[in-house]
Amino acid sequence: MDSKRNSAKWRRTTMAFLAVVVVVVLLPAPSEAAEILGLFAHPGKSHFEFFRPIFRELAGRGHNISMYSYFPLEQPLANYTDYVFKGSPLLTDVIDLMKFKTTERKLLGLPYKIPTYFMLHSWGMRFCQSALNSPLIADLLSSPLRYDLIILEHFANDCMTAVAHLLNAPVVALSTCAIMPWHYQRMGTPHINPIMPMNFLTYSDEMGLIDRLNNFIHFHTVNTLYEWITQPATDALISQRFGFGLPSVNEIVKNTSLMLINQHYALTGTSPYAPNVVEVGGLQIGPQKPLPEHLEKLIQDSLSGVIYISWGSMVDPTTLPIEKRRALFKSIAHMKDYTFLIRWKSDKPLAQDKPSNLFTFDWLPQRDLLCHPRVKAFISHAGLLGTTEAVHCGVPMLVTPFFGDQFLNAGALAQRGFGVIVPFGDFDEQHITSGLQKILEKGFADKVRRSAKAFRERPQSPLELATWWIEHVIDTRGAPMLENRARHMNWFVYNSIDVYLCCLAIIGLPLIAIWQLVQLLRRTFGLMKATKNKKVKVQ
Repeated sequence: MDSKRNSAKWRRTTMAFLAVVVVVVLLPAPSEAAEILGLFAHPGKSHFEFFRPIFRELAGRGHNISMYSYFPLEQPLANYTDYVFKGSPLLTDVIDLMKFKTTERKLLGLPYKIPTYFMLHSWGMRFCQSALNSPLIADLLSSPLRYDLIILEHFANDCMTAVAHLLNAPVVALSTCAIMPWHYQRMGTPHINPIMPMNFLTYSDEMGLIDRLNNFIHFHTVNTLYEWITQPATDALISQRFGFGLPSVNEIVKNTSLMLINQHYALTGTSPYAPNVVEVGGLQIGPQKPLPEHLEKLIQDSLSGVIYISWGSMVDPTTLPIEKRRALFKSIAHMKDYTFLIRWKSDKPLAQDKPSNLFTFDWLPQRDLLCHPRVKAFISHAGLLGTTEAVHCGVPMLVTPFFGDQFLNAGALAQRGFGVIVPFGDFDEQHITSGLQKILEKGFADKVRRSAKAFRERPQSPLELATWWIEHVIDTRGAPMLENRARHMNWFVYNSIDVYLCCLAIIGLPLIAIWQLVQLLRRTFGLMKATKNKKVKVQ
């Protein structure tokens, strides 16, 4: 009897062991842990809030992250090590709205945004100089650790690509906005002027002739300025720090294997990007969390719902000009059934004319707040993180862009029907009130919620998509099959100017020959006729 029991027990144990072996064999093997370096010299908090979820996910998947930035984690995370840059002030509450008191700058009646380039150039050079001369970079380059992948930002300056070049690892670039004019050639991706508006303009993929002309001028002017001013200045910085002998930064950036951009066709329209440029718009949007109790109670006590106001982390809302502040207050007071919430620093209290239905907070959980069913509208600057979160949550927007790609985002959401634009020059009681009334209409709000489905419903979440592509670049050691030869072509060949000239010659040379023949025949017959007439006169 005991032998039978032991035999049955042995069979069960054997079967359980075999089952475990089968499961282990059939399960896909996890990706081998990679050494990943993050290099982020731009001290913009909103930029890094878009990047951080990628690195959290990669660390969670077992990869080792070495992060060089201005924004360390608040809580330690396994496989994630922070190296914090010092020396540059963080770009938080640094934009003074008093500088935007005048109406939109125009030239010959058209929007004129080229000066924005010089602001970005100044920022980029200052932040690059600080990061390149950081002792952290010296320690990084002298470290024996070798990396399987380097992830950095492509934005206003490319100095960190020189560090990546020295470390000799594949590069993945991230962009928090639509790619800049100087990014197209390096990735070998086409720019089609009639449907791809330049970052600083309030245009969409529907442009008339004048808008297309202005878009063309802005795109090529800014691209030329970057090539003639920013790139030589960056090369000088790199040479000063590392000595001569490195390739031009214009050549280094062409070794970028992949670029992940904060765009999605549902918001910004379809674009014919090359396969090495991947849209991952909204990847910073995580699962919704409950709101703090005091905030939830305030929202539930509202009669008609909540309208949320935020102009982003870079804008200091306390610098809103007094006449525009009063206009906003009057509009809020006029809509007394709604509760308004605004991010406003407590050390600068509002004036006594603050409406009773306006509540201020140092900080608000924006993503969770926007997805609350009682939040009815969002007054914003059209920054892309807040815009994608509002679109994800189906909240209509009233936007007032101030600088940079905010104009492009505003034009896209207005054209797509996600909101309305109130330019800063028109930021008065009448325009604010009428704009809010429009987006609060049931028909408008319902359309926004329906359109938001196209942004939310995807076969793969943007974070999963980004992670897959990054691991693909690691596994293939730079994704050589994504290599696009267009990035190495000069402007003359890339735009087929030589082909057009050949076609012109093929068509033009026979026409010229025919014209010359006609002229020769005319002269010949004219000469013959003149000779004949002369003979007649002699007779």
